[in-house]
Amino acid sequence: MIFYEQVAPDPDEPQGEIYHAAVVTSVTPDGDIKLTQHTSSFQNVSLESREHVATRNHGEQRIRIVRPHPNWY
Repeated sequence: MIFYEQVAPDPDEPQGEIYHAAVVTSVTPDGDIKLTQHTSSFQNVSLESREHVATRNHGEQRIRIVRPHPNWY
């Protein structure tokens, strides 16, 4: 899972707030992280390209990557 934390002041998102999430759908052999969001135009897109969209729309973002570790097996 990838979470976007607001760093820069923004009228819609308070600083420090986690305001968006995405699911990692793959990691390519060269290390490119692909993710999918609820918006249809953001399916299997590169994390690098999504970072620029978020920064352009909301200012500086901090990306938090969380890898769940299930304990049921």
